[in-house]
Amino acid sequence: MNFRGRTLVLISGAVVMTLTLASAQQPPKVPQVPRNPPVDAAAHDRGRALWAGHCIECHGTTARGATGPNIIRTKTVNFDRSSFTPGSVLAPFLKKGHPTQSGKPSASFTDDEIVGLAHFLRQKVNDTMRSSPLFTVADILIGDRTAGEAYFNGAGGCATCHNATSNNLFGIRARVATTVDLQQRMLFPMRGRGVDNPYAVTVTVTPSSGPVLSGTLVERSDFYVTLRQSDGTIRAVPITGAKVVTTNPLQAHIDLLDRISDKQIHDVVAYLETLK
Repeated sequence: MNFRGRTLVLISGAVVMTLTLASAQQPPKVPQVPRNPPVDAAAHDRGRALWAGHCIECHGTTARGATGPNIIRTKTVNFDRSSFTPGSVLAPFLKKGHPTQSGKPSASFTDDEIVGLAHFLRQKVNDTMRSSPLFTVADILIGDRTAGEAYFNGAGGCATCHNATSNNLFGIRARVATTVDLQQRMLFPMRGRGVDNPYAVTVTVTPSSGPVLSGTLVERSDFYVTLRQSDGTIRAVPITGAKVVTTNPLQAHIDLLDRISDKQIHDVVAYLETLK
C-alpha cells in the first residue's frame, strides 16, 4: 500500500512537472507595440488638403522647405510623430501662433484639423526613412565634397570635436558598411549606456544637503533621477530641491538637426565618404 502510494505521488508529481514545463515553454503572447504609431489614411488626406491650402508655399510639398525652412527634422514634428496622440505636440505649437499662406490664424485650427496635419507630417517623415518604398540609396551621394569639408570645419562646428586624422573619425568610411549608414551615423549617432562608454549621458545631482552624486543617466522623471555609479551601483535620487546637471557628449549632433539643410547633409556625407 505504501509502495503504491509513493508511486502515485511520483506519477502525480511528474504530471504536474510536465504541465509546468509545458506552460513555461509557451508563455502568453504579448501584443507588439509599434515603434512609431501608424498613419491614419483618412486623417492624412484631410491633412494634405489643409497643407495645400495653408502651408505648402512656405514648407513645400514634402515639408522639406520651399520659401521657408525644412521642418522634417524639427523636434516638434518628430516628437509628434512618436506620440500615440497625434497632434499632442503640434497643437501647442500652432496655438501659440504661426504664419500661414492663407492668412488663417494657426491658433484657429480645430483639433480635427491639427490631427489631420499631424498624420500628413507623420507620413512625410516616414517617407524619408530607409524602410520607405520612396527611399533609394542612389539619392545619398550627391553632395559637394569641398563644400562639405568647408561646412565641417566652419559653420557646422564638427571640427570642434572631430578631425580627419585622429579621434574616432579617422578612417570612418572604411569602418562603415555603406554611405547610407555613414549618413545615419552622422545624423543619429548611438549614445550607448555603459559606464565606460564615452558617449553615454552622464548626470550630476547636488542635493540641498548630503553628498554630490554622479554617474551614467539611466532614467529621469519629475521626481527622481536614476543613475549608475562608476562601481555599477544603481541609485534613485530625489530631485526636489536638488540641482541636476546632465551632460550629453552627442548634444552637438542633436542641435545640428535643427539647423543643417538637406544640401549641407549631402555635402558633409560626400566629404566623409573620402575619409578612408
